[in-house]
Amino acid sequence: MNSGFIEAFSQIIRVKRVDKNTLIETIKISLMSAARRKHGQESDIQVHIDEAKGQIEIFRIFQVVKEVEDEATELLLEDAREIDPDAKVGEEVREELSVEEFGRNAVQTAKQVLTQKVREAERDRIYEDYKDKIGVIVNGTVRQIDRGSILVNLGRAEAYLPLREQIRKERYNQGDTLRACVMEADREARGPQIILSRTSNQFLLKLFEQEVPEIFDGDVEIKKIAREPGGRSKIAVHSRSDKVDAVGSCVGMKGSRVQAVVNELHGEKIDIVNWSDNSSEFVSRALAPAKVSSLRFNEFENVALAIVDEDQLSLAIGREGQNVRLASKLTGWKINLTTVKEVERRDRLEQKLQMDISDMYGVSDKLAVKLKSIGILTVQKLHKTSLDELLELEGIGAKTAERLKAMSSETMEELNSALETLLAKEKEEEAAAEEVELFDEEALAPEIEKAEEEVKLTEEDIFGDSSDDDSPQEEDVADESTEEDGDVSITFDETDDSDDEDDSDDEDDSDDEDDSGDEDDSSDEDIKKTDTGISGDGATDGDDEPED
Repeated sequence: MNSGFIEAFSQIIRVKRVDKNTLIETIKISLMSAARRKHGQESDIQVHIDEAKGQIEIFRIFQVVKEVEDEATELLLEDAREIDPDAKVGEEVREELSVEEFGRNAVQTAKQVLTQKVREAERDRIYEDYKDKIGVIVNGTVRQIDRGSILVNLGRAEAYLPLREQIRKERYNQGDTLRACVMEADREARGPQIILSRTSNQFLLKLFEQEVPEIFDGDVEIKKIAREPGGRSKIAVHSRSDKVDAVGSCVGMKGSRVQAVVNELHGEKIDIVNWSDNSSEFVSRALAPAKVSSLRFNEFENVALAIVDEDQLSLAIGREGQNVRLASKLTGWKINLTTVKEVERRDRLEQKLQMDISDMYGVSDKLAVKLKSIGILTVQKLHKTSLDELLELEGIGAKTAERLKAMSSETMEELNSALETLLAKEKEEEAAAEEVELFDEEALAPEIEKAEEEVKLTEEDIFGDSSDDDSPQEEDVADESTEEDGDVSITFDETDDSDDEDDSDDEDDSDDEDDSGDEDDSSDEDIKKTDTGISGDGATDGDDEPED
C-alpha cells in the first residue's frame, strides 16, 4: 500500500465522521471476507494494518499436523516447511496473501462490505447525535421534493419532512430554507432517520421559547396547547411570578413577539389565555373572544354547557366551529353551546315535565314514601341518584334498586323525547310569528289605499266646490290676454257676497278697480293658472290693460 491509502483513510474519517477504530475494524472485516471468498469460508484469515506506513498485510493461518483432517486450516509438516523452514508439528505457520490474487469478485465483495459498514457506522453516528434532540428546532435546506414530502439537508445529516407534518398553506421549492422540530430519530429506518414536523404542538412551544425570554427562563410556563395547524391555535400560559404578566410577556410590545411566531407559521392565528385551576374560569377564557354568561358542568359525562347571549353565539362557535373545538381541546371538557333564550325556554319546559316519583310505573305508594323520605321527589331526581345511595335506603335491595334505575332511565328517555318535541314546536311557532310580523300585507294595505286616494285628487279637492253656499262666489273672470311671451293666464278674484247683485255694467267697473289696485281688495289672494301649472303670483301685471 502507499500514501493513497492513508489519504483515503483520512478522508472517510473526515467526511463520514466515522470513528477511526470502527473504520479499521471495518476494513479488516471486508478484507477477511474477500480472502474467505477466495480460499474458503472455513479459512483462518488475519489482517494487519499499519496506519503509519499505510500498509495492509493479510495472512492465512495453518496448523501443522502429521495427518490432515481439514485442508482449510491444517498442513502437513513438509508443506508447512515450504512456507516456514523452521515449522514444527503443533505450531502455526502464516502464509502471506496478496490482494491481487483475490480476483475481481473478491475485491468487489470487499468493497461492498466496506461501503455497508461505513454506512452503518454513519447511521449510528446520526442516531447518537439526534436521539437527544427530540423536540428541538433545526434549520435545513430543501434538497428534494417527492410527492409533497420534503428531503431536508441538515448539513451532516438528512431529514425527512412528511406531507402530513407540513402546514397545508405552505409551499417550498428546492433550495428554500425551513425550520422544523425533530420528532423522531430511528436507527433502523430505511432512508433518512430523522423525521421533522411543523404541525406538532412542540414546534409551537419551541417557537415561543425562542421569542419569549420569560418562557425560556422558566418564569412563564405554557400549560396546554390546542392547535389546528395553518388555521388557529390556543395556548394557556401561567406565570410563576406575581411580577410577570404571562399573557403580556407572550404578546410582547405592540404584539411583536406573538407576531414573530405568526409569521413563522404563515399567518396562523394564535389566542393566548391565562391558565386557571378553576374549570369555570378556564372554560370562559378558552372561549374568547366570546363572552360567556354562565356555565353548567356535568362532571359525570365531562360535559360543560356554555350559555352565551344571542350576539355572542357566532363568536363562540367560530369559523366552521373552530373556536369551540379548540376550546374543548384546551380545557379537556366537551363544550356545548347554547343561548340564554334557549336555556330559559328549556328550563321552563323541563319544569312543566317534572314527574312526581309516585307517578312512575312500578313505584308503589309505600316505596314512593321511602324515596321521598331521602329527598327523591321526582323521576328526574331518581335518575340522577346513584345506585349506592339507593342501596343505603332501608328496605331497598339490590334488585329493587337496579329496577328503579332502569325504569327511571326509560322514563327519562320518554320525557326527553317529549321535551324535544315541545322545543321544536315552540321554535316553529316563533318562526311563524316572526314571518307574519315581517310580511303582514294587511298592515300595509291602509297605506296603499291612502296613496291611491292621494293620486286621484281633483281640481274640486284643491279649489273647493263653487256651488257651495258657504264658499265665496267667483265674481270676476278676466278675459284671456296674450302676454309678450305668449303665455295665456286666467285670473280668479274672490269678492264679498254683496257683489253678486251687481249687473254686467258693474263688472266692467270692478275690472277697472282691480287694475287700479283698490286697497279694499288688496288682501284678496289671486291665483294664476297657466299652461305650465299653478302659481301664487297674484293677478296680471298692472301694465296689461283689460279688454272692454
